[in-house]
Amino acid sequence: MNTGAVALIDALGFRGIWGRHKPDDVLTALKATKDWMETRIDAQFSSQPGMHCHVAFLSDTIAVSMTLDGSAQNREAISVMYLGDVISWALAQTLRSSVPLAYRGAIAVGSYEVSPHFLIGQAIDEAAGAHEIAQGAFIWVTPGARGHVARWLKDQPRNTHLVKFDVPLKGGDIFNTYTVSPLEQAQNEADANALTRSLLGTFSGPSMDVAVKRQNTTRHMRACFAWRNFSFPEDLCTL
Repeated sequence: MNTGAVALIDALGFRGIWGRHKPDDVLTALKATKDWMETRIDAQFSSQPGMHCHVAFLSDTIAVSMTLDGSAQNREAISVMYLGDVISWALAQTLRSSVPLAYRGAIAVGSYEVSPHFLIGQAIDEAAGAHEIAQGAFIWVTPGARGHVARWLKDQPRNTHLVKFDVPLKGGDIFNTYTVSPLEQAQNEADANALTRSLLGTFSGPSMDVAVKRQNTTRHMRACFAWRNFSFPEDLCTL
């Protein structure tokens, strides 16, 4: 098995999306994201033999893995941070599409195997157990992976695109950890505003569950804006 970082993410509100978008439009957007991600990963890592990144898709669920050669120092922490960058590509890409999606999920470290049809290993189990329990559109770093990242960043806290955040979980728990910013790929403050509006616009309907997730996601976006030294849009300052 490989050893490195694995992310499992899926789209909030995907069940019933057919009532908001035409099925053909949804499938076209998903296929476009898949093709774009595969092309971007190949272009980014084919010339870097010491880094291995793979992606697999099943409907709205995306599994992405990242491992470094065994000689790399702090390979677990660095694998998580590089994987966070890759996930940020997917977040920005889908928020700019005709069918924007709000993804949540988790990043874990450990042993794994990722193929187009099979996902197995300790890291897969940990990510699978965590990727649906966040109460908002967050991709967050699980406890084991958080420890590696925190040790690596102890004396260089700004040496990452990951954002520290208190992630609200089902059952009322809160876990302070690192999250992937949907704004990492934003070209400027105006682009960050557009991505945020696209993200928050995916939360529709009067249900309490949707309202809670939207509020929590808005809090996270505040933290992401602050990390980029951007000003949060005034008309979204409702919390």
